[in-house]
Amino acid sequence: MNLNFTKIMFFMILIFSTLFSISSSNWFSMWMGLELNLFSLIPILNFKSSIYSIESTMKYFLIQAFASIILMIFLINKSMMFMIKENILIIMPLLMKMSMMPFHLWLPSMIEGLNWMSCLIMFTWQKITPMIMISYLNINKNIMFLIILLMLNSIFSMNQNSMRKILAMSSINNSTWMLTAILINEKLWLNYFFIYSMLNILIIFILNKFKINYINQLKFFNSNFFFKLNLFLLIFSIMGLPPMIGFIMKWFLIKNLMMNKMYLIMIMLMILTSMYLYFYMKLTYFNLFNFNIINEWKYQNKNNNKINLLIFIDFFNFFINYLIIY
Repeated sequence: MNLNFTKIMFFMILIFSTLFSISSSNWFSMWMGLELNLFSLIPILNFKSSIYSIESTMKYFLIQAFASIILMIFLINKSMMFMIKENILIIMPLLMKMSMMPFHLWLPSMIEGLNWMSCLIMFTWQKITPMIMISYLNINKNIMFLIILLMLNSIFSMNQNSMRKILAMSSINNSTWMLTAILINEKLWLNYFFIYSMLNILIIFILNKFKINYINQLKFFNSNFFFKLNLFLLIFSIMGLPPMIGFIMKWFLIKNLMMNKMYLIMIMLMILTSMYLYFYMKLTYFNLFNFNIINEWKYQNKNNNKINLLIFIDFFNFFINYLIIY
């Protein structure tokens, strides 16, 4: 009971720190919120402590502390004349905090030692505060194009077999799209972030339920047909293929880029994202391997069928509702 209360307390502090940062009126208050967020997340990552989780938590703490020190130094000197383009320098520690190019290589190695629930927090919630802080800066198109061009660095890390590392690379890719969205329109970013978070929750729920940690385990993922079909459709959705909901979130951003005449950034995003399809094609290949409906349908019980069918219906219901809204 005490452990459950401790978990709830740290989760409440984590939520409060994010809300405190995004509602602050000055940079030092935002920095304080980031530090509170860091110290509330470390116990959450170590609730099921092991050698690997302690190592990953230590890596995360050192990187975040280093980024916080750099951010504080730049904020102290922001009002002085020592920095000609202070926005370029302030954005560097914020990119480091949310593991974006070119400061992204720490995330795949750190994420390997965490459980799936901690991975979900790293992929979704921890990106909110740095992105909103970046949206307060005056970023011109040249800096944005440079950040997108640096997506090429993570192409060399595509040969991964760990599901955590693959989802980490997917998070890095989608973070670039979300950063582009928040610099154009905050409502556009909110829609993108909500859809991306929903897809991650559903994928990680399936991977956690069946204890899938590596790609080759998908070949033996035959215990439940609806969960396997859901995972297959979710991979298609996060790939951004039509008519799935993952295509909708990218299409809205592409449409807004065309309206703002940011054609070069739009082309770079589309070309580099097409390279990332190699990640997801590996997942679909192993998921389609031994895709036998009859054997799986035979061993399903009625309760599991109801739960799986609800997840299946909810996913497409959300897609239909989104089409109606827009």
